[in-house]
Amino acid sequence: MRNFIRNAIAIAILPSLLYGCGGGDDGSSSGTQVALASKIIVSETVDNGAVLVGDRVTWTVTATNSGNGATAGTTTLLANLPTNVNAISVVASGASCGPAVSTLTCTIAAGATPGSSATVVVSATTLAVGTLASSVEASGAGVHGCSSTADCSTTTAVSARPIPPNVTVSASVDTATTSTGSTVHWTLTAVNTGGPTTAPITLTDTLPASGIGAVTVTPTGATCNAVSGNTLSCTIPTGLAATNGTATIVIAAPANAVGNLVNTVAPGTGASCASTATCTTSTAVAAAAIPDVRVTSSVNKTSAFVGDTISWTLTATNSGTGPSTGAITLTDTLPSSGLGSLTVTPTGATCGALTGSTVTCAIPAGLAAGGGTASVVLSAPASAAGSLVNTVAPGTGASCTLAANCTTTTSVSAGAVQIAGSCGVMMDAATLNSTFGGPSGTLVPLTGLGTTSSGGPNTGTYLAGLSASGDPAAFESWPGTTNGPAMGTMVTATGQQFICASENGSLTTGASSTVKYTSDLANATTGSPISLVGNIQISKQVGAAGFVMFNLRSLSQFSFEFFRSGSNGYALDYSTDGTTWHNIVTTSGTRSACAGSVCDEVNLLTTSPTGATSFTPTSPITQPLLLRLSNVNTSGTMYIQKLMIKP
Repeated sequence: MRNFIRNAIAIAILPSLLYGCGGGDDGSSSGTQVALASKIIVSETVDNGAVLVGDRVTWTVTATNSGNGATAGTTTLLANLPTNVNAISVVASGASCGPAVSTLTCTIAAGATPGSSATVVVSATTLAVGTLASSVEASGAGVHGCSSTADCSTTTAVSARPIPPNVTVSASVDTATTSTGSTVHWTLTAVNTGGPTTAPITLTDTLPASGIGAVTVTPTGATCNAVSGNTLSCTIPTGLAATNGTATIVIAAPANAVGNLVNTVAPGTGASCASTATCTTSTAVAAAAIPDVRVTSSVNKTSAFVGDTISWTLTATNSGTGPSTGAITLTDTLPSSGLGSLTVTPTGATCGALTGSTVTCAIPAGLAAGGGTASVVLSAPASAAGSLVNTVAPGTGASCTLAANCTTTTSVSAGAVQIAGSCGVMMDAATLNSTFGGPSGTLVPLTGLGTTSSGGPNTGTYLAGLSASGDPAAFESWPGTTNGPAMGTMVTATGQQFICASENGSLTTGASSTVKYTSDLANATTGSPISLVGNIQISKQVGAAGFVMFNLRSLSQFSFEFFRSGSNGYALDYSTDGTTWHNIVTTSGTRSACAGSVCDEVNLLTTSPTGATSFTPTSPITQPLLLRLSNVNTSGTMYIQKLMIKP
């Protein structure tokens, strides 16, 4: 380079030297002539001092002969090119160039006339952030160089290309199914995965036109106008951050009608939905599932005797359309006295210990809709005569339909008193087994049955047993000819039973009934003898109809089987005080004989028999009573083979 400059200086001053030696401008040897010389001035320019990665940059190198003579030799231009570019192109005019690598060498042929120029235009694409530095050097005859250092070098700053914003909008809902009364939450979300936004973005949300209540809007990174009609307009300001910058709008409203709630958001300029589906939600609203828990209390006995077990059943039933949502308490207030040891058996509930006369139970949340139940059974023996009142009070989440449904009353008597003129007592299974647990046909003294009335029968014998079916509280003499236990079988009682058959005096003293164990009666139809061993015989009373009475705790069914040699008239009556009698059934005293001379009279409390002259059906009788069966036909004797009484 230094040699290049020295040669240029020498060439430049050569005309002056020649002029001093007598040479002229025209080249003559006269003192007035000046020597002709070339003067190559070089410059480099760039089209842009600041660009972005990926932009094209163009450098222009110009070599101009500013002298007064043509160049005597070739001129060489050496351009130093930036390294962080590619796709280099070179267009030369008045020069020829070699390949462009990190440098570019171009040659201008000798003979460039004064005022002529050669240009080399170099273009390239920027590859990375940084500075593009380029310079040019010239060498050869007549080269004067650059007017200044700055004229032969350029710099271009390369910056990163800005990432455009990329805002995607979506809509979501917290539930696809719900019920009236529930609150629905919609969330509108805008996410920017590109560069910062350069303009505001509007979101227009179309809410359901009906089926919702007051709307609440909670924006984050946005501002919203008031809801107009069913439209909500919100704005996300300029500058939503790059790389997952987010703005959200939460909209809440109660569902107040059955139907389908559709919500749609439409983004304005600068944002979009990935698909229509991502900006639309749908929620199906059904009728609210509402629990309806009702509590009732019932008791197994409304009348009882001391020693009887009283069982109260508390029942909670959910007849609503939804499960219970919270625990339900049942506070049961038992009688403060008159009870023995208490047993509590909960089903679907838990109960605490007895405190004073109160038991508190809890039914957990989730009692099933459509009839789900929970129950608590409280049992205790009655220890004294009186009135036992029990009341249950349900807590929050349940109710008694009526106050009466949650209160029960049981009247307790001191004992089963034998009413004068009756035969029959009531006893439990243990007493029955110990007293009658022998072979069939065993005769038991009347005193063994616990008869206490001095006015009633207290001598004679009883015959007792059960029906073959083992029906609880069934009562039957045996060995009968129809459905009775076989001779010699053991009798086993289950539950509480009404058991007895009676003997009550004799015909000669005006007896109302008698029991015969050895006599036979001919069948009126076949003439065949029928064993009457163990049967109850009701003969006519002297001057009146014969009858047999039973002292019972309650009555829900009465059936019997009998046969006569004559017509078949009878009457069935009951009394709760021993004085006033209520007729249930009366048949004609001249009633025709039954088929085969055997009469089966079934369910006489509710079913009228053939040939009845009066019939007054009655619901079950739940208090102590006397039951009287009379033979109203004075012309013959009624023989009862099978007698069934149910409590």
